[in-house]
Amino acid sequence: MTSVATLDAEYYQARQQLVHAAAVQAQDAWRLLDGRDAVDSWSDQVRPRAVAALEQVQQQSAALAPLYVAGALAAARALSAPLGALVASAFAGLSANGMMLESLLDFAFGRYRRALAADVPDTEARQMWLSRLLTYVATETADAARSALHVACVVEPAVTGYVRTVTLPACGRCILLAGRVYRFTTGFPRHPRCDCSMRPVTAGQRHQAAGPRALFDSMSRDQQERVFGRGDAAAIRAGADLGRVVNSRRAGQLYVAGGHEFTREATTTRGVGRQLGALAKSGGRYRRSQVARPTAAQLVDAVDGDREELARQLRRFGYLR
Repeated sequence: MTSVATLDAEYYQARQQLVHAAAVQAQDAWRLLDGRDAVDSWSDQVRPRAVAALEQVQQQSAALAPLYVAGALAAARALSAPLGALVASAFAGLSANGMMLESLLDFAFGRYRRALAADVPDTEARQMWLSRLLTYVATETADAARSALHVACVVEPAVTGYVRTVTLPACGRCILLAGRVYRFTTGFPRHPRCDCSMRPVTAGQRHQAAGPRALFDSMSRDQQERVFGRGDAAAIRAGADLGRVVNSRRAGQLYVAGGHEFTREATTTRGVGRQLGALAKSGGRYRRSQVARPTAAQLVDAVDGDREELARQLRRFGYLR
């Protein structure tokens, strides 16, 4: 019997091959753009080819879902008895937010035209447009696969939820979610070009997907620092909680004062506010510490290689549990 790990790898590779095929076809279509008559060449030649390529790989990626779910259930020694047959073509032709693919790809073309209007050289404007176009192609192919996989899980009575599977390389936010188990009705958090997936699980099944720390430890030092940054990676290697380090960089939470980096994340009584001390009501629902909380990277820089002091400071500011 094929192992779950092998199934995951084969399913991932199959999806990546489809994304690559769609990207190649989109690039081929992009080369047909005539700068002398950009609007007509876009609407008559480039867009129809790019849309056709994307629709094809959306349908192909969706068709993989029931096969993968059946294989995952077999590996878990559970019976596959779907309540209905998945229609792969239903997942093609639209973006994840319900927009027609033609309209979505028009945004990429609009980026090209705005760049030209801003006197960006044509070669550079085309590169900007191509980058956006490939982002749409990769994202919508992956979203079609995940949507189909979600439906394939819903119609299998044996499936009670799914575990998030993450294949390296991945961003810090995705690594943080690796191995997390969700109910089968829960939506899938993702970002543009995200290639994470879900593995169906059954009641009482042991979940063996690699978690955040296992993925971090499997990365080389250079890979860790490329994803998390030099300081944060050093803090995690020193024992800091990966989730707290990553969450400290949530959008809107960072600020710089006196040349040092701080975060507002988790400084209320619901986080590590009590540990930081000096609590006060400041307009929100919960009291917040008035003690500035440095980021983990800032603490690494401040201790200048003193491991004992780093551990003490990481604990003081809530990065060590």
